[in-house]
Amino acid sequence: MEWVSFTSGVIATLFTYALLTSQNDTDIEEDDLDEEVEGEDFSVRHVILSCQTCRKLKRHKEIEHNMFQCVKCKRHVDLRVS
Repeated sequence: MEWVSFTSGVIATLFTYALLTSQNDTDIEEDDLDEEVEGEDFSVRHVILSCQTCRKLKRHKEIEHNMFQCVKCKRHVDLRVS
């Protein structure tokens, strides 16, 4: 057996073992569950469009299907088919 193949196999085995046995630090604490979630709804889609009022590329949030609102100036952009 060649040493390169043997070393590659050992490294691959150790890497796989480390991935499978690693502990995730994503435990949710009980204090985090008690707090109310404030802010935007995560189902709202944000896109970057050119705002005619701001005259720049700005973030827009989708308020209806293909109906967007500028985050800065609150101007509506309607992309629905008429």
